[in-house]
Amino acid sequence: MGPAINEGAAVARFKLTGAAKERKMDEPRSKGADDLSTVTDMDTVPVGLCVLSEELMFLRINETMAEFHGYTAAEHLGRSVLEVVPDLEPVARRLMKQVIDTGMPLGPFEIAGETPADPGIQRFWMEYWSPVTDERGEIVGASVASVEITERKRIEREKDNALRLTERRLMQQTAIAELGQLALEDVSLQIILEKAVELAAKALHVPLTKVLAFEDAADKLKLVAGVGWNDGLVGIASVGTESDSQAGYTLMAKELVVVDDLRTEQRFSGPELLRLHGVISGMSVPIAGSDGRPYGVIGIHAVEPCTFDKGDRDFLQSLAAIISTAVRQQAAKLHSSLLIREMSHRAGNMLQLVSSIAAQTFRHAVDPLAAKKAFDHRLSSLARANHAIAQQGWVDTRLQKVVEETLAPFTGKIRMAGRDVLLPPELCFDLGLVLNELCTNSIKYGSLSAADWVVDLSWRIDGPKDASRLTVVWHDPVTAHITSSTASSTGFGTKLIRQLVESKWHGTVSVEQEAHYRMTLALPIPSSTSAPL
Repeated sequence: MGPAINEGAAVARFKLTGAAKERKMDEPRSKGADDLSTVTDMDTVPVGLCVLSEELMFLRINETMAEFHGYTAAEHLGRSVLEVVPDLEPVARRLMKQVIDTGMPLGPFEIAGETPADPGIQRFWMEYWSPVTDERGEIVGASVASVEITERKRIEREKDNALRLTERRLMQQTAIAELGQLALEDVSLQIILEKAVELAAKALHVPLTKVLAFEDAADKLKLVAGVGWNDGLVGIASVGTESDSQAGYTLMAKELVVVDDLRTEQRFSGPELLRLHGVISGMSVPIAGSDGRPYGVIGIHAVEPCTFDKGDRDFLQSLAAIISTAVRQQAAKLHSSLLIREMSHRAGNMLQLVSSIAAQTFRHAVDPLAAKKAFDHRLSSLARANHAIAQQGWVDTRLQKVVEETLAPFTGKIRMAGRDVLLPPELCFDLGLVLNELCTNSIKYGSLSAADWVVDLSWRIDGPKDASRLTVVWHDPVTAHITSSTASSTGFGTKLIRQLVESKWHGTVSVEQEAHYRMTLALPIPSSTSAPL
């Protein structure tokens, strides 16, 4: 780009009707210094100058304009704009028509296009077009003065981009501060979630945002807050937790996931919820929960290809961290309020339970030492189950956590399979006692007494949410269980299991013991408020 110039003066020097060489276009031209088609004072100015015929043929051109196009001045003469710079031909044809139709100069104005000098690079010029007449005063073409402003446009664009980026970051920081302040106030978690998705939509300029929360059964993520979704979906719609959904994949990855184009995404297919809304790009971040179990996922989505820079990614992760803190605070408040209420109730129940276990263990004991050992083992199991549930505040409890705590002495001997589901604390506690009895009998008669055998324990939840059932399967490949007290109807283990499952929880117990030992427990899952006392 040349130095700043007086464009009006440059154009005046170039006009054929000016003081210099008032020669008409159809008059013969002498060679040498007066030959404007090659070397004249046109080449001494840093402005692109040329004369075009009505048919857009180059009649005269200086070296500056020729350099714009990537050819020499001589290579232009007698050739058309379409031949030399085809990308500029449409705009040149429109401008020529306007000059001929109006007979008036045009400009200055801005044009843009590509030339062979820089293929694939868009360049910009400021131009001035004026009519050229023949000896009869008829317009036969146009003279063009052009100054390249590509560099200026680049600087302006960079300034604009920097300004937009600064405004975007300021909006994001303000949103983080606003959500953080709200999370410190005594408001419900739902209000915080709704504010988070609203702020995310504004700060990231996307039409769709959401928070998905893990349901208790751990098989779905429910849309608990969102912006831009079809009416009736927020609070109702859900997606799977499997890796074929973006949310499920995000939970498995345990980190931020960026989607450039869902249509070509290979890591997962994307749920119907996203495809229904025409989602193309977006981001999602897992939200940590209060006890190692994730709360859910926050996601933002666009219906066109978008690029999210590091600042955008950090912003969404900050929102996820604030939501996670709010989730934990809400859980802590709930735990505190319940703990005081539960302490006296649980203390009385625990003493009754310990007394009952002691009475049943020692009532028909032949060997006092063996009876004491069995009692100590049951008491330890009871303590482990109580500890696992107490850690979670005697609210809806992770079954997996209770199982791991209860079966801790048998790590490596029991294979566990099941979703990280939430169940009422009383049910989890009783299941811990049941599992302890199954372990006790397996130690005596089954796989836990053998070095090379392993017990399989699995669980699942079936049925609708308002009538779901928990199924627990204990599979021991060693058949010696058939002589155990659990297999009989009079042993303490059988009595305790049936009393808890059938009498207390109104479930069923079934046993298979031909080629192996398998006990299947089926229990209805009550709400936390309706659990039996």
